[in-house]
Amino acid sequence: MHRFISTLSGIVLGIGCFIGIGNAANYSDKSIGISIDLDDELVEQKQWRGYHVFSTKDNTASVFIKPVHNLRLYDLKEDLKAGGFDDVGSIDLVVTGSEKSAQVSQGSSVLVPVKGRIGEYKVRGVFGGFAGFDDQNFFVIGAARPDYWNDWKLRIKAMIDSIRFIEIDYSEMIMSWEQRLIGKSLVPQNPVTRGHLVPKPINLCSNGTVANEKPVNTQPTATATQQTVWNGYAWVTMPVTPMPRPPGRWFIDPIRGKPTLLIRQGPRPQEFTLEMEGDQLYVNGKPYSITENTLCQ
Repeated sequence: MHRFISTLSGIVLGIGCFIGIGNAANYSDKSIGISIDLDDELVEQKQWRGYHVFSTKDNTASVFIKPVHNLRLYDLKEDLKAGGFDDVGSIDLVVTGSEKSAQVSQGSSVLVPVKGRIGEYKVRGVFGGFAGFDDQNFFVIGAARPDYWNDWKLRIKAMIDSIRFIEIDYSEMIMSWEQRLIGKSLVPQNPVTRGHLVPKPINLCSNGTVANEKPVNTQPTATATQQTVWNGYAWVTMPVTPMPRPPGRWFIDPIRGKPTLLIRQGPRPQEFTLEMEGDQLYVNGKPYSITENTLCQ
């Protein structure tokens, strides 16, 4: 939870740095799986570190929506029972009332009122965690300046009450990751060696195959072996040359809502969970670099 709250620092009330790109009423996003009727005064802003941001023109109120993978409402409730959120003094939010649940079908939720300080700004608002039965997991924050809270608390309640889960369409996410990774090599940064195993780059070719690193010492070409077979009339001995192993194939698939790189080569595919934070790629939680692939010539 600390990671989630730290991303809000300085943006709940300091939204003036964002550029409005459109009205936000009746907002739905199939990549998240949310439908919400936002107040007419809220204007959609540019995304910030994965957050969908909406605010009034005078920056007195704002709403933030962010997808959360593998959200466990039980764990979230336990965190909230601890009293609130803090982040090395820059954020100090406390829960000010009992938790409630929003009236949503096909899922569940937890809502708590909060107040406190984000950066140098005082805030009041509502924090909500929503978990749908089909991996529609997201946070929703509605916040306003304390002196405007009475004007906004019923409007924020109306927005929260309007939230509905909708079917997720992963096509845009899949296309985005394919365009980012096609023809690239994913190279582990500061790899940790386990015994004789050293993490190797993943080389993704534009034709959908995976290129293996060439061994330092060239292995001798496989020679034919003799095998006795029945030809329908008699047993005969024939030379048999081992067939080369076909290259692995890669594709992007959402698994438990997370973008995942799958490599099929053998009976069971390998799975690599993908995540981007700014320009940094993480593969299974480890930092990786994206470089040009030179093995697919």
